[in-house]
Amino acid sequence: MKIDARTLPADEVVSADVCIIGAGPAGITIAREFSNQSFQVCLLDSGGFEQDAETQTLNEGEVIGDPYPPFTETRRRQVGGAAHLWEAQYDYNQYGFRCLPLDDMDFEQHSWLPHSGWPITRANLDPFYERAHPICKIGPYHYDVQNWHSDKAQPLPFKSERLLTKMSQYGPRAPFTHTYREQLQQTDNITLLCYANVVSLETELTDIVTKAKVCCLTGTQFWVKSRVFILATGGIENARLLLLSKNHHPHGLGNQNDLVGRYFMERPILSSGFLQPHHKRLLDQTALYDILNVRGTPVMGWIGMSPTVRAEEQLLNNGAQLYPKPLAVQTQARQTLRNLLKQLSKRSVPKNFGQSLQTSLKGLNYISQAGFWSAIRQFPNLRRGQWSYLPYEKRRFSQFEVIYQIEQAPNPNNRVVLGQECDRLGLPKPEVHWKLQEIDLRTIERVQAIWQEEFAAAGLGDLEILSRPGDLKYEKLAIHHHMGTTRMHSNPQQGVVDADCKVHGIRNLYVTGSSVFPTVGYANPTLTIIALALRLADHVKGIVSA
Repeated sequence: MKIDARTLPADEVVSADVCIIGAGPAGITIAREFSNQSFQVCLLDSGGFEQDAETQTLNEGEVIGDPYPPFTETRRRQVGGAAHLWEAQYDYNQYGFRCLPLDDMDFEQHSWLPHSGWPITRANLDPFYERAHPICKIGPYHYDVQNWHSDKAQPLPFKSERLLTKMSQYGPRAPFTHTYREQLQQTDNITLLCYANVVSLETELTDIVTKAKVCCLTGTQFWVKSRVFILATGGIENARLLLLSKNHHPHGLGNQNDLVGRYFMERPILSSGFLQPHHKRLLDQTALYDILNVRGTPVMGWIGMSPTVRAEEQLLNNGAQLYPKPLAVQTQARQTLRNLLKQLSKRSVPKNFGQSLQTSLKGLNYISQAGFWSAIRQFPNLRRGQWSYLPYEKRRFSQFEVIYQIEQAPNPNNRVVLGQECDRLGLPKPEVHWKLQEIDLRTIERVQAIWQEEFAAAGLGDLEILSRPGDLKYEKLAIHHHMGTTRMHSNPQQGVVDADCKVHGIRNLYVTGSSVFPTVGYANPTLTIIALALRLADHVKGIVSA
């Protein structure tokens, strides 16, 4: 059942056995696991089914430190949450997200990486990763390259094992943005409350949460009472809500050791530079690194570092993807023509009209053919990839841009705190302190050097490195992966939640999502978020049903 919280009477008390705060991918996954159980579930979200500009202003905040995009661009208050922001190409007319699990090594403690180590292992999560696959609408739980390559899509022949080809899968965002919310509306034991902003968690005893205080932008205020509470509002909002919940806990719930909000981690996307192939045949040998549909599953190869090299050289996890780029004259012709047409559309003749026209004509053959193929690729069943499957697409490329992500090391000084400015509900906006540190920058420099050496040794090409630690070339400043602010650790002096995602010192409060990650690895976090949500759902079902 779906209810617009703005229609509830003032000071209404809604009762449930389980209260899930946040209807993003994690909250939706847990709610679906509770469908048709013998207990009542209340699922709350700050937004509704459609994007609401007024509600979205509640995402505003400030970042202090390294460059970072506005919070309103990296968070979404809407049923479906961050899934509405996923932009990975899934099909010719669909967007989706990239799926791969964390590596075994990501869960381990390393002497050279302070604050590393999870209280669980990859083996503990494997059954839940496998269960997450059908939920994410992706293929079988296999990520070895042997399961996905073909005669026409082979891994690159590196001469050593320092670099490895690994695989990722791609799933659609529609299940989380549309399909699952419709299912939840039809589920008798679940009440979905939209436009419901939880502003604090109230305790009567110091170790039990009894109710959530909820406010609407219209001024309506009400309460949700429950036996169990689960926070699923994302890496920034999970920490913010704990810090705001101060009755009986002057520093915030779970913050007795000043850890809530600390260890904030992100994953900027960087451009390393350009790989100039030694021979044109390389363009015919890289289909595995495009998005390919293999037995009904979109997959893409990427280049990662071997665990042995990472351990020996004390490097953070990392990986690169290859994106072909046109000839310089073609890129210049396309951009010049675009600018020329823009000026002419304003009925303004540019001063350098003659020179611009000449530049455009130099690339006329490229522009006309590229335009034709661009149109062709929009038809269903003809757009099966991004560039590798059409002969002309490959002929117009001259080099590859190497786009990569580097794991960010956990740092307690990177943190979410309550700022001085307040939002429209009168609550302090989040203030994030975020900066790359020496190990992050050293990893960037060393990893690029290894790529350069291995590409050359294999005779693949010369990598011209453009991104240096002192002058990073960002492809994107961040990709809304807010992680680490309620980290998992068995010791309450080193983490906010335990191995079951229960807040230390609070008997009935759990946190889910990437905020519980102690370290973040290279993998996009969503598959791990879904796996952890399934694991938590099993745990809570055992408690509530007992």
